[in-house]
Parts: sequence; structure tokens; C-alpha cells
Amino acid sequence: MTKKKESQKSQKDKFEKKSVMTEWQKRNIEFLKKKEAEKAEKKKRQEKLRLERTHKKEEAAEEGKTDKKLTTEEKKKAREAKKEEAKKEKEAKKLQKLEAKKEKTPLQKAIHHALPVLITSGLVLLISIFLVTPFSKKKVVTVSGVSVASQDEVIKDSGIKASDYVFSMILHHSTYEKNIISKNKLIKSASLKYRFPNKFDIAVKEYNIVAYAQTDDGYQPILENGTRLNVVGASELPDSFLTINLSSEKDIKTLIKAFSKLDKDLVNQIQIISLADSSTTSDLLKLEMYDGNVVRVPLSEIAKKLPYYLKIKDGLPENSIVDMEVGIFATSESIEASVAEDKEKAKQEAENKDSSESESAEESQTESSEGDASTELSEAENAENQTVESEATEQTNNVVAREQDVQQ
Repeated sequence: MTKKKESQKSQKDKFEKKSVMTEWQKRNIEFLKKKEAEKAEKKKRQEKLRLERTHKKEEAAEEGKTDKKLTTEEKKKAREAKKEEAKKEKEAKKLQKLEAKKEKTPLQKAIHHALPVLITSGLVLLISIFLVTPFSKKKVVTVSGVSVASQDEVIKDSGIKASDYVFSMILHHSTYEKNIISKNKLIKSASLKYRFPNKFDIAVKEYNIVAYAQTDDGYQPILENGTRLNVVGASELPDSFLTINLSSEKDIKTLIKAFSKLDKDLVNQIQIISLADSSTTSDLLKLEMYDGNVVRVPLSEIAKKLPYYLKIKDGLPENSIVDMEVGIFATSESIEASVAEDKEKAKQEAENKDSSESESAEESQTESSEGDASTELSEAENAENQTVESEATEQTNNVVAREQDVQQ
């Protein structure tokens, strides 16, 4: 209790000290209150000014929008007015032209009607004069797109002569193009183009040489359409090429058609193609690859089966044989040789068996024939004995009968 009372007394003393203030302090407090009031008034004024400015800006923006709308409408009106003026000018010009046509003199009308006739007759006259001159037959012919065929051969095959007119070549260019394609086996397509004044360009496209056929005289190039060309020398052969040793033109064409479906990288790996002597599959081909392997595949299934070679070749030993005749399996020459030897041995054993069986059959036949002969002899002997016995019994019977007669 005493402590509480003491604390209350101390608080009262402090309050009394605070309540007793000097005049300077009182003035200071009043000054601070005035400043705060002034600050509050300034803030109010600033807010009013800000509100007034924003209001003015909004009004100005609205006025600008209305001005823009007015300007766009004015522009549209101006454009429409210009269009109307242009239409009016065009109509006025048309009317002027019509009036001018109506106002033409008879001479002008006659000239106007005669102009087409005069122009055509003038052109005919110029052409006839040109045809009479030697320039009508002078022409320069060039050939482009040839790599194997020669330019002179193409020009010769086209049938172009020195006496041919320039105009006839322009009009009948298709006949010259057909002549080139029909006469030259190398040419796939040809087109004759004219360039002023007297120049002609024969643009040709050749068939690609896909392989070579080995003959006694040399190598024959085989085109992509299956056609064989004349024999070429060894100097004309490329560094690496495909050799096709097939006699049938039909088989060559089907093979080349199958090559067009295969990957070029796979075709480039083939060195020699020839027929594999198979008794079961007539169209079985033997493909000798550049990597030393051999692939056997039917011609009818080459486009389907040969792409598998690219997948299995890396895992094959050197000089392997990949047989794709029935299914796909890998073998080697040594394995095939041993299999062939086993087959030969089996054949010989079968032949020996057949010969021994035939000999035993012949022996049995001879023995059976001898047995038959002996049985026939024994039967004959028995028959003879029977006859002899019967004769003897008859004789004895006769003797007995005679003896009985004598006794009587």
C-alpha cells in the first residue's frame, strides 16, 4: 500500500510540472499548430488544382477525338468528290471521242477501213521479198545438253538441210524434234527453239548409261531404257561401272526398272550381274559386290529383298555369300563346296545301291529260271516213270491171265 501511494504521488508531481509551462513553449506550440494548418490548406489547394487539370485534359482529349472524326469524314468526302470528278472527266473524253468519230470525213473513214488490208498485204510483200533473198536460208544451228552424243550427229539426225527456209523450220519444228528422237538412241527428248533473227538452238536430254554388257569384242553401254549401244573401247570406260551379263533384253529392262526403285548407294556397290545357274529358280541372279561378297536374289524380288543387304553386310565375314532365293541366309564358298561334296557322295552311294540292287535282282531272276527248268524236268521224268509203270502193270496182268487160261 505504501508503495502504491508513493507512485501516485510521483505521478501527480510530474503532471503538475508538465502543467506549469513557460510562455515560450506555449508560443512554440501555437506556431507549430499554425504550420500544420497551413500545410493542410496547401494540400487541399494542390488536390483541387490536380482535379481541375485532369478535368481539362479529359475535355481536350474529347475535343481532339471529335476533331479527328471530323477530319476523317472530310477526307472521305474529298475522296468521293475526286472519284466523281474523275468519272465525269472519263465520260467527257468518251463523248469527245464519239463526237470526233462522228465528225470524220469519208476519206478518213475509207483509210480506217483499208488499214488492216494494207498492213497484211505489206507484211506478205515483205515476207515474199525476204524469201527471195539468200538470207531466208541462212541459219545458225547450235546443240546444247549433249555429253555422250556429238553435236554433228544430232544436227544430222534432225534432218536440217542448208536449203531449208527459216520460216519452215519455225513452223515445222516438231518434225525435226521427232527425227532426232527416232534416229538417235541416246536422245531422250529434244526441242528446237528459235532466236531472232536466224538462230536455232536444239536443246536435248540424253539417256543415262546405267551399265555395260561384256562381249567378245568389248563392252556395250546399256542405257536406262534398256537399249544397247555399239561396243566401246577400254579407254572410253569410266573408272568404276556396273557390268550386266544378261542376254535377254526383257530381263535387262526389268532389272533397270528395279534399279530406279533402289537406293543409288546400293546400286553403286554392285560390280557384276549375271545369271545364277539354278534349277529351281529360273530368274535367280548372281550379284558380285565391290566389297567381295556375292548376293543371290531372284530378278522378280530384287527391289523387295536387296535393300536388306545394307542392314546385314556389316556383320558378315569377308567373301560371304548371301542367298535370298528362299528367305535370307549367309554362307560361304567352303561351306557350299562341302555341301556339294556330300551331295556327290550321296549320289554315288545311291547309284552304287541301285547297281547292286539291279545285280541281285538279275541273279534272283536267273536262279528262279533255273529252278523252274529243274521242276519241269522232274515233272517230265515223273510222267515217264508213271507211263513205264502202267505199261509194266499191264504186261504183268496179261501174263497172269494167260497162266490162268493154261491151267484150266
